[in-house]
Amino acid sequence: MKVFQSNLHYFKISQENLEKSLDDFYVFDEKHPEIEKYISNTKEIKNILITIKTLQDKKEKTLIINKYFLELSKSIGKFSNCSEFACFVNACDNIIDEVKNDTELLKKITQKYFAKRLLNEIVPEEWIQSILDTNSSRKKGKCGENKLISLLKKQGYAEVFDWENFSKTDFCVVKFSQKFNLKNVRKNLNIRIKAKKQDKTLDLIIKAKDKIFLCEAKHLNTSGGGQDKQISELIEILGLHEKNNISYISFLDGKYSNILLSQNGNGNKITTQRKEIDKCLKNNPNNYWVNTAGFKELITDLK
Repeated sequence: MKVFQSNLHYFKISQENLEKSLDDFYVFDEKHPEIEKYISNTKEIKNILITIKTLQDKKEKTLIINKYFLELSKSIGKFSNCSEFACFVNACDNIIDEVKNDTELLKKITQKYFAKRLLNEIVPEEWIQSILDTNSSRKKGKCGENKLISLLKKQGYAEVFDWENFSKTDFCVVKFSQKFNLKNVRKNLNIRIKAKKQDKTLDLIIKAKDKIFLCEAKHLNTSGGGQDKQISELIEILGLHEKNNISYISFLDGKYSNILLSQNGNGNKITTQRKEIDKCLKNNPNNYWVNTAGFKELITDLK
């Protein structure tokens, strides 16, 4: 095993080796495999809307028009959220799945759509894909922990899925799950995980012989209210303390990690967050704040 260093050493490694602008673990550059279904459904919704508009312009009977509103409701489903109409529903402070089941609301929003938007039959593939690309951030929820597991595997750590294998494997990693829930983790590892939220779960448990690391991974590219909350969570984890041989790892990557780690980063919020991290690291020498480079160094030195 290499010489295992202090938490300030791995923090410094992180500061000196900031994140890359492009990280393949968070890139979704392939076309959506079901894009044709999105295109088909968007065309169907447009055709029904055009029919409704045409019938209304011709003063057709309400009973006949209502049949097409029923068809519109039926056409709205899994592949509808990339249609212009679905986007307009969002602009009207509603959700497409709820509007689908409320006929009167569907009619009101449709009339607003006719009045405020252009209606045509064109459905460009690149337009649909661009909306799917915009929504790709939703896929990133588990990317951080998957990235760390990948890095661990490259260093010879095994991913395990039950307590028996976790106990008998010297170097391994496991995700928090139904088997590794808070109750079981607290009981089997004899720890508290005394966060403000008593039901707060982390992402990974890393074992390196007699050392156990509980890890929370986050990926942030921008600052803001939601992001500040996530930074606060990471700082809280960094401040947790266990009596036995248990450590906590707060892992942060993405562009905001670079801002936070960079000595050039300024602003009251950044300065305050950095001071809190520095204080927690000094008060809790068994805990670690790392980015990708710091994490790689840490798990390598444990081998």
